[in-house]
Amino acid sequence: MKHWLLFILAVSLLCFPLSGQQTDRPDWVRQHPADGLSYSGIGMAKTSEEDYLQKAKQNALSDLVSAIQVEVATRSLLNTLEDDGHLKQTFVETIRMEARAEIENFRLVDSWQGDNEYWVYYELNKDDYEAFMEARRQKAIRNGFDFWYKGHVTLQQGNLITAIELFSNGMDAIRPVLNQELFCSYEGKTINLATELYAALAGVFDGITIVLNPATVSATPFQGIREPIAIGVYRNGNPLRNIRLKAEFVSGSGDLSSMSPTDESGVAALYVRNITSKQMQQEIGISLIDDVFRLFRKGSYAALFKQMLSSLPGATLTVNMAQTQPSAYVRSVQSDMDMVERTVKSLLNNNFFNVVTSPSEADIIVTLDNKCRKGNTVPGELYSFIEFFSTLGIKIENNRTGQTMLSYSINNERTLVPENKSASQGKNMAARELIKRLNREFVRELKKVTFDRTGVIPERQHVEPDLPVPVVDRPLPEKNPEPSVSVPGVVPEVTPSPVVPVQTPEPKPQKIMRVEWFDGVFVEFGKLTTMGDKSRIHLKVINTNTDDCEVDLYHMNLTVVNEKGEEKPVTNLKLGAKSNNYRVTALIVPDLPTEMVVEVGKLQSVALFQLKDFKNNIVKLRDLK
Repeated sequence: MKHWLLFILAVSLLCFPLSGQQTDRPDWVRQHPADGLSYSGIGMAKTSEEDYLQKAKQNALSDLVSAIQVEVATRSLLNTLEDDGHLKQTFVETIRMEARAEIENFRLVDSWQGDNEYWVYYELNKDDYEAFMEARRQKAIRNGFDFWYKGHVTLQQGNLITAIELFSNGMDAIRPVLNQELFCSYEGKTINLATELYAALAGVFDGITIVLNPATVSATPFQGIREPIAIGVYRNGNPLRNIRLKAEFVSGSGDLSSMSPTDESGVAALYVRNITSKQMQQEIGISLIDDVFRLFRKGSYAALFKQMLSSLPGATLTVNMAQTQPSAYVRSVQSDMDMVERTVKSLLNNNFFNVVTSPSEADIIVTLDNKCRKGNTVPGELYSFIEFFSTLGIKIENNRTGQTMLSYSINNERTLVPENKSASQGKNMAARELIKRLNREFVRELKKVTFDRTGVIPERQHVEPDLPVPVVDRPLPEKNPEPSVSVPGVVPEVTPSPVVPVQTPEPKPQKIMRVEWFDGVFVEFGKLTTMGDKSRIHLKVINTNTDDCEVDLYHMNLTVVNEKGEEKPVTNLKLGAKSNNYRVTALIVPDLPTEMVVEVGKLQSVALFQLKDFKNNIVKLRDLK
């Protein structure tokens, strides 16, 4: 009996809903209406949502617009620029979205509200929609033509930037109808306005040239170029005014002035304020400031005008450096960390100056003072640390005038070192942290330096330290007069002693040449040997870090210049146990020197040896014998 009651209750629930909501739903809620004369849109929102009436309306209009098919006309711009369908689809979606925002003449057919839902039904007559789109097309043609015509007139007057803005406004005017044919009459001819606007923008840089006067200049490192560089911008020989330009070093480095926009004659002036690289030939690239092209770098325009943006006009100013490079003499007042001193010399030698061994040969004097002191113990969660504080001062003076050109300092750079490290390891870790900051800041400050190299370098040899004055405690005994020696009349025979070979003093060992390659890794020159028609440069790679590092070398990244200034090709590379004439890779472990041998054609000495790995870490060694 109990089972029969449960069965009857289940059937009752199926036949009679708990509420009247389901039976009250209109047909258009249950099934989307279909009408051959109108577009229909159905939207729903929960009554618990804020502004649910507006949200239901927006959902209904989105549904209505999605039913509208956006046809792409055969002679429209979108078909002309077909690129595997992606560009067309992008603009079709944009046209559909804009139509939703601007669509008119839709009417509310019905609405219905249930227990927790609100539904709305909108309808748009297809004939009304076609009339709306035709009126929109005619308006776009009128506005787009107006911008196109004014843009051409402005371009002929030499105002490129304003012309680009006008052509861009024209493209914006016709964008909502780019899927349609946009033909109009002009000077008795029928033109496709969309094609004309696109061609005007895509070809706006055709015939534009940037002319430099002069195109090549001579310069001296750490000095500017007195005369300005005249930069002219022309289109088919006609000057372009109000063009904003930028200049930047393509190779080399220095300080350049900003430029005012071109004047009525299409000319702007560039001043080279300083040259801070000793590279023999440097290049400065001149190009247009492309702020005005921001529109073409995003959204649908990025694909439409990508070819135009890849062909912007430019020019290159060549700077030939003086044959005599500036030189620097480095001395230390105090040096607690040799690694820091080596890094400063490496920065100067590789990028700016030739580091020399005598102050009488130097254009500048670089004085270093670096200290490292141990601080307190800092407790940590797993283990304790010891503080190390590093201080560095660098003063650069003009050796001819004694004028201070740069004062740079780092004060009390704090480094935490694990307590289990030795004092020397802690000092090395502190030095590496100091070097990281040095690499960031010192090079930037050095590029601001300028100095006059006219005049004579004074004779400034190494200054001997002051010697203490000896104090005499008691008078020295007087010398006895030398006895007189009478020369006998007969010279006695003398038996010669055996010849004792003269002991020549051993040559003093040559100072080891070691240069830092990258953070904590050094290259040390050993010797230069020659066998037959080959010469070998013997070096060592030394890793002073606590972790292993990998070195990857490619023979084309190595430069060897002989005593005649001729570059010698590398024929073989050896790094550790690996040898190859193309590429070698080796793991450099801490504090264990790894042998490196570079084999080249026969030479007497190496004027320059430049080493670069695949991470673009560069080191230079000079005068290897």
